[in-house]
Amino acid sequence: MKTKFLALLVATVFSATANALPEDREKPIHVSADSASIDEKSGRTIYQGDVKITQGTLLIEADRVEMERGKEGVERVTAFGKQAHFRQKPDTDKPYTDAWGDTIIYKVEKEHLTLQKNAKVISDKDTFTGSRILYNLKTSVVDAYSDGKDGSSGRVEMIIQPKKDKDAQ
Repeated sequence: MKTKFLALLVATVFSATANALPEDREKPIHVSADSASIDEKSGRTIYQGDVKITQGTLLIEADRVEMERGKEGVERVTAFGKQAHFRQKPDTDKPYTDAWGDTIIYKVEKEHLTLQKNAKVISDKDTFTGSRILYNLKTSVVDAYSDGKDGSSGRVEMIIQPKKDKDAQ
C-alpha cells in the first residue's frame, strides 16, 4: 500500500542524500566478473559471477548484472542476487547511502533506483525496509511498498534516528 505521508516523511529524512556526487558521472566505469557476454549490436552486456561495478563513489555488487547501453552511454543497470548491493556517496561531507534488494534496477539518466524483494536503504543512521522501494536520487522522493507475501508482516518499516543539536555538543 502506498502512503503519501510516509513518502513525504522519507523524502524529508533522505533529503540530504538527494544527489550523487556530480563528478561520479565523469569517471570511467570499472567492471569485474567471472564472465561477460557482450552484444555490441543491441548494446546489452551480461556479467555473471561475483560482479562488481564501480564509477567514482558508485558501487554495485551482485551475482549477475545486465547493462544496457544507448547512444549516450549506459542507460540501465539491472543487478540480481541474494541481496544485490548499491552504494553511492551523495556529497563529499555526507556518509554513503547503501541499498539492497534481490533485484536492483538503476535507470542512470533519471537517477532512479528500484529495489525489489527484501528491499532496504540505509542513509546515515536511518533505515528503511519493504518489499519494494522506489528511490529517486535526484528529487529524494521515496515510495515504499510491502506485499505481505513470504511470511512478511506486510508492512513498511523505518528507523529514524533523532537529529542531534549541534549547539548542545
